[in-house]
Amino acid sequence: MSDGLVKNLLAFLKTARHLWGRCPTCRTPFRLSDAAISSSQEPPRDWLRRLERRQIVLEEQEGLIEERESVLDQREAELRDLGDELRIKERFLERNAHARVREILRSKTEIRTLIREANKEAVQRSRATLLGKLLERVAPCFRRFAYDPRDMRCICDPVDYVLFDGLTVDRQVKQITFIEVKSGRSRLSSVQRSVLEVIDKGRIHSEVWEIGDPDIAITKQLPNGSRHALPSGQ
Repeated sequence: MSDGLVKNLLAFLKTARHLWGRCPTCRTPFRLSDAAISSSQEPPRDWLRRLERRQIVLEEQEGLIEERESVLDQREAELRDLGDELRIKERFLERNAHARVREILRSKTEIRTLIREANKEAVQRSRATLLGKLLERVAPCFRRFAYDPRDMRCICDPVDYVLFDGLTVDRQVKQITFIEVKSGRSRLSSVQRSVLEVIDKGRIHSEVWEIGDPDIAITKQLPNGSRHALPSGQ
């Protein structure tokens, strides 16, 4: 049968709504024009074929999901095993620590040794601290100290000294220097660093406060139980 004749026959069957057929399986009648008739070797691409392809895709995706769930279950089991192992090790270390403590408590010699070593370390730290403070106080008396120790004024906190250079000999201060003395491994505190930063940036000024009336003797401005109070500062 020629291709032209086949095409004409198919076209006729698709438009012939007066022709009927019967399903060989369920014996239900249907119009031939409603049937998906094709002359190719592959079945026509109707909704059933699309549904079958979607079903295949869904089955493949379900397979991937099941595979991933299997991997996750395996990893979860591995994590549970690891957690159990860690708990066992933790209990083991705890038992060993308790046993060690009991041994130390039973051994008076070992306890005394530990106490003696702790006291020795505390004494050494205390001596180092005291020696450092002593060196800070006597630092102005060292020969290599560049200033006259008599010009030093100890304020201790937040820095050790304030130097009024020229105060003793010249009776005229040439410069004022804030000095912090450190010894050993001691370092500047945050407050001391802030003091040095303020000085380096020149954020320094002076003030003169006057209290009371300069024309009246201060002894006469004291309350002495009277109702006259000392005038406020200017």
